[in-house]
This record gives sequence, C-alpha cells and structure tokens, in this order.
Amino acid sequence: MNVRLSINLKGTAKSAFQIFAVLVCCILMIIFPKGTSDGAGKGLKYCLELLIPSLFPFMVLSSYMVRSGISAKLSKIFSPAAKLLFRLPGSAAPTVIMSFIGGFPVGAKGIAGLYETKLISLNQAKRMSLFCVGAGPAFLITAVGTVLLNNVNLGIILLISQILSGFILGIISRFFYTEKEIIKTDVQKSNAGRSNPFVEACADGSNGIISLSALVVLFQAFIGIIEQSGLSQTVCKILSILGVGRYSEIILPSVLEVTGACSLISQGAFHICILSAVIAFGGLCVHLQIWGILSEIQPNKLLFIFFRLLNAVLSGFFTYLITLFYNPAGEVFNSFSEKPSANMATHFSGGLAVLILSMLFMLSISITKNKLYNKNHG
Repeated sequence: MNVRLSINLKGTAKSAFQIFAVLVCCILMIIFPKGTSDGAGKGLKYCLELLIPSLFPFMVLSSYMVRSGISAKLSKIFSPAAKLLFRLPGSAAPTVIMSFIGGFPVGAKGIAGLYETKLISLNQAKRMSLFCVGAGPAFLITAVGTVLLNNVNLGIILLISQILSGFILGIISRFFYTEKEIIKTDVQKSNAGRSNPFVEACADGSNGIISLSALVVLFQAFIGIIEQSGLSQTVCKILSILGVGRYSEIILPSVLEVTGACSLISQGAFHICILSAVIAFGGLCVHLQIWGILSEIQPNKLLFIFFRLLNAVLSGFFTYLITLFYNPAGEVFNSFSEKPSANMATHFSGGLAVLILSMLFMLSISITKNKLYNKNHG
C-alpha cells in the first residue's frame, strides 16, 4: 500500500512539474516574443543550412546498414574486438561502429534496438550509453569542417579526435555496470527478405531529421528568450569576474545546443581544441534526445553527463596533440567569408527541400500503411 502511494505521489509531482514548466515556457514566450521568434528562426536556419543537408543522407545510410543485414555480417568480423576492448557481445559491435560514424542519435537508436530484441542485457545497454554517443563525419567534416570552417582538414582532425576519445571511454566503461560474464546472444538476422530495407531506412532518416530539427529550433528559441531577457549578459558578467570572460559568450550555447555553439565558435578566434571539446560534450539538446530514445533503459543521467564531460576533455586533448604536428589553419580559426552558393547542398533552399520531402515521405508511408491495414481487415 505504501509503495503504491509513493508511486502515485511521484507521478502526481512529475505531472505537476510538467504542467508548471509548460506554463512558464508559455509565459516567457509571451513576455519575450522577439527573442523567441529570432531564436527559432536562427535554429531553423541552422537546420536547413547545416544539419539537414549533411546529416540526412548519412542517417538513411546508417539505418540501411542495420535493416539490410550488413551490420549483422559486420558483427562477426568485429566480435573479438568488442569482447576484448569493451566487454560486450559480438551483436553490439555494429552499433559501436555506427555510433562513431553515424552521429549522435544513431548510437542511441542502435542500443535501444539491441536491448529490445534481447541481444544485450540491461547493464550492457547502460554501459554502451556511456560511450556510444558522438558526432559523426557527416556533421564534423561536412557541416563543421566544410561549411562553418571552410576547411575539410579541420573536420577530419575533429573526427579523429572524437573516435579516439570514444574508444578510450569504451574501455573505461568496462568498470561500470559490471557483470560476471558476457551474455552470449545470437546476431540479429537480416530483415531484407521481409520488407524493403531502403524504404524503411528512408522513413527512419526522415523521422530522425524532423525530430532533431524540432529540438534544435526549440532550444534556439529558448536561447533567444535568455538573450532578450538579459540573463545571458548577466551570466557573461559573472563569468568575466571569475576570469573566463573570453569564453563567456560561448559557454551557455555550448551547454544548451551544440549546432549554434559551433556556429558561434567558428566566428571567433578560438583554438580548434575548444570546438572539439564542445562538440564532444554535445549539449543538453542532444542529451535530451538520447535520453528519450533510451527511456526503456534509463541510464544514470549524472554518470552520463560525467562521461560527456570526460569525452570533451579527451577530445579536446587529442585535437590539441594532433595540431601540434599538423595544423592546417594555424593557431586560431578565421571566420569564413565565402557563403555557400545556390547550387551547393548546404544552401538554405537545399535543406528546405530535403525537409519538405522528408515530411511528404513520412505522410506517404502513413497513408500506405493505412490502406494496407484497411485492405487486410476490411
């Protein structure tokens, strides 16, 4: 009886907090309409010019590798390494690989799928959530390196640093959520014979890019409210007093949303290791997205954030070491002056076209499923 009462009280408190948070957000948007609209517009611009053109094709490719059975075949090759380095079964190997090359949400989706199909245990899923999180080459090389920094080599340096840091975090994770032995599971079978893996991969990519874009726009609107309210200026003054005035303008965006932070950092004279650390941390926007995907697993959030901070330190350190021997941009960044031309994939119209096509594709998939259901049950 006491247990049920405790659960009911927790549920009531959670609902009350959610209602209160929604009301506060609504009030803030009414009080600071310009900050809300400017921030949302900035977030939409980031999505259309940076995220969608660079991430969407890779998200489709990542999903296709899983659904076509390619990842299952790769697991046999990388199974020994997964067991030796990360103390994970062979079935987890493709997800580890895809988390390093697919981008922030890809690893989380892979972990959730492995746990749902009972290919990994709960502890193994929680352990994977500590290091299977990172920006992929689509974001680092295309969006950051090519578009923001106008230097592909810088994007490659960022990618190498992220991968090295991820491997070290994977080895460190062996000491958390420990088990007596590795649970042996069968490798996931290919779905290629039961459905069209390419169509389903396109649906996954469309759904993922729409969800990611919505979160970026929302967080940028929140940042706009903070800026209009004057809170950001107050935080900058406090940080200046503490002796970190040079970084005061980028700290808040770096904590909240990584895309806007990258855009802001690329326009200033900061060493590349700062940008590397910020991307490795990911920002609260990315963290919430991952926690939502892993809601059934419920990883320890404080431990997750600790590993994100450790990832930032390691990635920044590796970037610094690499640039000691090879630094194609010198000591600092130069603000890029050339804007993407109209025929480039990173142009605003290209991102808008991909977003509209993604929405239409998701709508067509839904209509097709409803027709098939009515036909079979009519």
